[in-house]
Amino acid sequence: MRMVFPSPVSGRLMDDLATDVGTLVESFFGDAADRGRAARQNRMPVPMDIDETDDAYQVTLDVPGVPIESIAIDVHENTLTISGQRVSGAKAESDEEATENGHAAETNPAAAPTVKRHRRERPSGKFERKLELPLAIESDAVTANLSDGVLVVRLPKADPDKDKRRIPVTKR
Repeated sequence: MRMVFPSPVSGRLMDDLATDVGTLVESFFGDAADRGRAARQNRMPVPMDIDETDDAYQVTLDVPGVPIESIAIDVHENTLTISGQRVSGAKAESDEEATENGHAAETNPAAAPTVKRHRRERPSGKFERKLELPLAIESDAVTANLSDGVLVVRLPKADPDKDKRRIPVTKR
């Protein structure tokens, strides 16, 4: 019987293959997994694009129905945090909630009418997106604009030579 041991080359190939397959699966299922996790945590999924130019990063988020007052943008070192909340419209009750709360029409016909929700597909709730940037940014020059439910945050890159200085060497 002959024993076969993996060579370093074949081991590296298998590692590369596992990494490639993992990346493929993550790219295919990653967004769906994030949306599912957001739904379970009563968090609103917010799609985000990140673009880079020579002098800045631009982060674009779809936040339809989110009031400008509820959006918070924080920059700390190289980390950008964007959070907010979208509250659903009229307070509606599902069939189960109405029955549990005694608001069903059959139970109390004199009560104020409530909205009976049949379907809910529009997301609502809180959201938070954190992004770690690979380069330093000018936090004092960050701008954000909200138009037609699209939030655009522009983060100018910091000049790498700004705080650079030469230290003189002295002889003792």
